[in-house]
Amino acid sequence: MTEELWETIYADEIKLIAVDHPEETEIYVDEKFAAPPYPELKVFKVGDHQLPVSAVDGQGNDLLELISKKDNVYIANFQREKFQGITEMKDLVLDLGAIKDTDDLHLFLNGWIFPTDASINVAIAQSNAIKIKPPSLEVINQQGAWEEVIPNIGFPSGKNKTVIVDLEGKFLSKERKVRIRTNMEIYWDHIFSAKDEESALHLTTLMPESADHHYRGFSKKSRLGGRYGPHWFDYNQVSTGQKWRDLTGKYTRYGDVTELLSEADDMYIIANAGDETTVSFDAGNLPALKNGWKRDFLIYSVGWVKDGDLNTAMGKTVEPLPFHGMSQYPYGKSEQYPTDKKHRAYQQKFNTRAVNTQAHREFVKRGDH
Repeated sequence: MTEELWETIYADEIKLIAVDHPEETEIYVDEKFAAPPYPELKVFKVGDHQLPVSAVDGQGNDLLELISKKDNVYIANFQREKFQGITEMKDLVLDLGAIKDTDDLHLFLNGWIFPTDASINVAIAQSNAIKIKPPSLEVINQQGAWEEVIPNIGFPSGKNKTVIVDLEGKFLSKERKVRIRTNMEIYWDHIFSAKDEESALHLTTLMPESADHHYRGFSKKSRLGGRYGPHWFDYNQVSTGQKWRDLTGKYTRYGDVTELLSEADDMYIIANAGDETTVSFDAGNLPALKNGWKRDFLIYSVGWVKDGDLNTAMGKTVEPLPFHGMSQYPYGKSEQYPTDKKHRAYQQKFNTRAVNTQAHREFVKRGDH
């Protein structure tokens, strides 16, 4: 787990989940961005992928080839606005074909988002000129007109994530067309519809056997899929040294941090830009794989992230420390990070690596930027 960006990560729990399932199925989890309360883990089992019969934009341009396979070739024929992460209002119209039974039917959309940032969000909040419209889903009603049935289907929570939309009971006529409308800068790669198969699966949860926290540096960055692809990181090409103006405060000391990842207990790894945590799991605890089955893995993590944008609330410092019982962030004087004996002992033992802005000032003075 590497920290490559201008942000601080608070990693509270990490588990590895082995998912055993029949070879003829593929598994998916919903990777849309979601606000609390977070949904329970649901693993979708897909056997029969149904590509749309057609896919066009609001001007009727054919986009079917762009979304027919996962190949890092994205829908990108739209105009970006003056703010990062915002585009012209755009439509994606999908004809799902002659599907009669829509029970347990879902739409799977894989892609990535170029997000706004805290400063842009502040500017938008202070103006009525531009409003962000999250992706909505419309269907054709009995009168032959488009009608919105899901105001917000969600958007990818990062790079190359899959958004899963429940279509059961959403159609208002015999038409099986859907229209997705948004002005968020989302690049779709692969889209299909499918039902959640009733086939069995077996989940095995592995807890960390060991975890070592250390400095590593920064991976070389490139664009995955060319001009319209997301920034991607080459783990094998690393540079060291200063890159960002660090959030100041006390970070987790380097070394063994295994005990910090065992449960979500507000005792976590505080990672700075350039840090890495190597986590190992014992595969000997996995059951034998059944004949005709295969095994995939999910990483389950609990924690927080705070970026260093100048308009991020408390974005210059590590503190105040987040905790699971807080009602908001930053929290007010009526709330505080736990101060019982075990949490005080945790901070004294682990949160001992002080980081200030001196390294960044020297970095700027040398002109390395």
